[in-house]
Amino acid sequence: MATIRCCKTLAQRALLRHYSKSAPFSSSKLTDPAKLVLGLTPEKVAANPQIAEFLEANFGAQSDSRDDGFVIPQEVLKEYGIEYEVEGEELEEESTYGAPKVDLGLGSPEQQALNIRTLRTYVRKEEGTSACYRLRDERLIPGMLFGSNPKEGIFSVQKESKTMLQTSWTELQRELDRFHRRFESRVYDLTVFEDESDKEGTVHRVVPRDVQRHPVKDTIFCANFLRYHPGRPLKIPIVYINQEESPALKRDGFIVPINKYVECFVVEGVPIPEAVELECSGVQLKDVLRMDRIIFPDGVRHTDRVDVEKFIVGPVFGARSSGDETEKDDGEEEGGDEESGE
Repeated sequence: MATIRCCKTLAQRALLRHYSKSAPFSSSKLTDPAKLVLGLTPEKVAANPQIAEFLEANFGAQSDSRDDGFVIPQEVLKEYGIEYEVEGEELEEESTYGAPKVDLGLGSPEQQALNIRTLRTYVRKEEGTSACYRLRDERLIPGMLFGSNPKEGIFSVQKESKTMLQTSWTELQRELDRFHRRFESRVYDLTVFEDESDKEGTVHRVVPRDVQRHPVKDTIFCANFLRYHPGRPLKIPIVYINQEESPALKRDGFIVPINKYVECFVVEGVPIPEAVELECSGVQLKDVLRMDRIIFPDGVRHTDRVDVEKFIVGPVFGARSSGDETEKDDGEEEGGDEESGE
């Protein structure tokens, strides 16, 4: 026998209603009758048998306790695809409204100290376009693990360095919801499992590469992963700070981004920065923001391929401030009066 845990479809809900009607009502385990009828208390239910009859007739087997669950045969549960637990095993804790969500990508304290998150994936056995379309229908995103890692003795010229993968859509969407377009600038510890029976897997430190989206639906279409080591450059996003201290930016000015990322090396053992900061204090209209305003954390430097003299973050544009227009108008009026006096 099994205890019902959840129902996901209309057929499953109908099955739940069918079995709940035949289950007796237990007012002794109903700790909060106000959930059923506004203003109703356990004392009122115990003092008035008519209220208990009303609850039994209208709500059936309603209870706050999980021990008051009704029993459904396992074969019926399997037929409707409902998750179940065998008697004697502990049920997982139910999620409650307002409870903090558990971040499944945090990883160990060592990984958190380096700002490295975790992902899980499986080896893909089938190849080809048709197989990829079938995977997407099952909410599995095809991809590939590639690249070299000299510390592990893996080189890209080796055929074994490439592994076909299939990653759960929920794993990727969790990170995309959190980091959006910065997803490909982060470093992950990717655990690759051979199949569902594999409980340990193999961990690879990677950077997402070539995350393709559907041109119309904007859903994930393909996600590849490149092996990462401290000597490999990262494209780190640029964020603006102290914009309120800029006369231009605090008066509806804006920066036209020419470069949104800067290619950097990160020293081994240094936390991977989520972004590098661009100092905006004192920025005036028509200023061109360059590399000298970017603040690099300790252990992070730009690569040699970045030309410091030619690298431009973007120019500053915006409408002329109202104060300048007022001064200009006053000057014109004074000039006009002088001319009229002459």
